[in-house]
Amino acid sequence: MARYSRLFILSGARCIYDRLRLLQKRFIVAILLVLIGSGCSLYRHYEASKPENVRKTEAILSDAGFTTIKIDTDDKVGLVEDLTPYEIRSYAVQSGTVYWYYDPDICSCVYEGHQGDYDRYLMAQRQESDTAQYAAQSDDQQVASLNALNGTFFPPPLFWIGGFAPPPHFGGGGHSDGGGHSGGHGHPGGGHPGGGHLGGGHLGGGHLGGGVHTGGGHH
Repeated sequence: MARYSRLFILSGARCIYDRLRLLQKRFIVAILLVLIGSGCSLYRHYEASKPENVRKTEAILSDAGFTTIKIDTDDKVGLVEDLTPYEIRSYAVQSGTVYWYYDPDICSCVYEGHQGDYDRYLMAQRQESDTAQYAAQSDDQQVASLNALNGTFFPPPLFWIGGFAPPPHFGGGGHSDGGGHSGGHGHPGGGHPGGGHLGGGHLGGGHLGGGVHTGGGHH
């Protein structure tokens, strides 16, 4: 009887040991996959941020019909501080999908486009390299900042992930361009960020301090 009890205990211990080994292997594989994914993401961002690649991407975006919004005042710089650079991102609005690409260095601007513009961009990109840079999802803070930057080009989304619109990030910038207010009366959640004046231009009306191409102007 004692012999059978000992065999039963040893069998149970062996089973537990095998399961722990399996869990350990799965954990190691999961960690390796995360590290590999992070490394690939960092490499892609490094490649995308090279000046020659930025210029190529922006040339394709302009040819595809994206509109350029210049970041030419301290207040606008504060609004876009949290935007992810050198990466095409998107968010859903009532009329469809808004796509954007932020370049803080070469053009100091935000490219804005819609579904047709993005489809033309993908087609041109595939013709060059047989690969496509698909748009990532924008987070609420990025959408709020874009909406405050220009409510005409960047309307509020269909829904906020957190259930309400976060306040736009204005950075440390104060007044610029002769005392213009940095949109203190804007309502990013309601699609009316243009209550304030930015460099003499109305944000919500599609005028960005005189340095922005609006309407049908494309690069």
